[in-house]
Amino acid sequence: MASSFEQSAPGHLIIDTGVDSASRREFHADWPVNVNDPQVLREFSSGVIAGKVIGVERSYVDANAVIVTAYSIQLEKVYKGQNIPATISLTLPGGSVRLGEYISSLDKLGLYEMKLGQKDPELLRNAGLDPDQEKDPRTLDPDTLVTENWGMNPTSKSLLAELQPDSWVFYIGAVEGDVYYGAAFDHALSYLKDGMVYGLHPEAERSPIPESELLRG
Repeated sequence: MASSFEQSAPGHLIIDTGVDSASRREFHADWPVNVNDPQVLREFSSGVIAGKVIGVERSYVDANAVIVTAYSIQLEKVYKGQNIPATISLTLPGGSVRLGEYISSLDKLGLYEMKLGQKDPELLRNAGLDPDQEKDPRTLDPDTLVTENWGMNPTSKSLLAELQPDSWVFYIGAVEGDVYYGAAFDHALSYLKDGMVYGLHPEAERSPIPESELLRG
């Protein structure tokens, strides 16, 4: 997948994955804790760090048939966790893949019928097609980009321009080998600005918390 590179104040590298901050998809889960509260989310996570995106490794379809993107993150601060390397590969929900790869991945997972068997209207809209028309996704141009946006793109140009974060704050969940995964799906990203931590999720606590609160164990 092609990416564009440019520099953006205050020192963030934009490696645009093509997923804008708008038109966020909804995700509903029964979390055992209130992950909308950043302090509770901190306790729920295995690690919490601040850092900058220094690379986009790839976007792909994971085992749950969700499009995710792996980012290279340069560590700046550790609020929780031990033995976290200076640079990590961190996977967050959202990204774009070509339709041919998307269909092939769904076939391998045995989930094509569940995801696309009903001519998924959202997929057709993402492909620039009228969802009211009967189109078999297998007959569409395989190079068409399919995008899933969960509001988790730290390379979004519009998001960087709007927020101008000092750093991104990542809540880490599972760790498999050298790969880290965001905690609580679409709650795993916040941002740091002027010593305050702000949530990105629409249901997150509206009031920011002091950065020092993330250090409390």
